Amino acid sequence: MSNSSAHTAPSIPSQYLERTLTLSRQSDLLADLIRITFPADTPTKLSVQELAYQLDALRNDAQGIAQESCADLLRVSAGLGAVLRLLDYDSEDVEDNHGLHCLLTPLKQQLDAALNRVQGLL
Repeated sequence: MSNSSAHTAPSIPSQYLERTLTLSRQSDLLADLIRITFPADTPTKLSVQELAYQLDALRNDAQGIAQESCADLLRVSAGLGAVLRLLDYDSEDVEDNHGLHCLLTPLKQQLDAALNRVQGLL
């Protein structure tokens, strides 16, 4: 295995790097597994290949769901951002706006952090 973390920025936590592109790395590992068992000239090799193909299909499904979810989360984040900007510009009831802003800002931050974690898996 190559030491790919040697070229990364030192400020990025290693646990984040381990999760980054997890689904893409799975695809590479499954392809390696299929190559190792080719040709499938024994029942064991054939079984391993079939399992690898099934795992790859599941990975594709999970990746599609994650991508759709990220798109949905991006829209929600953009909507929350728009609401926060509207609250910043509406000066009629500053006290109520400030309270809403204080409630919505941490929610948007949590949403964006969750979105970044899911995108890191892709």
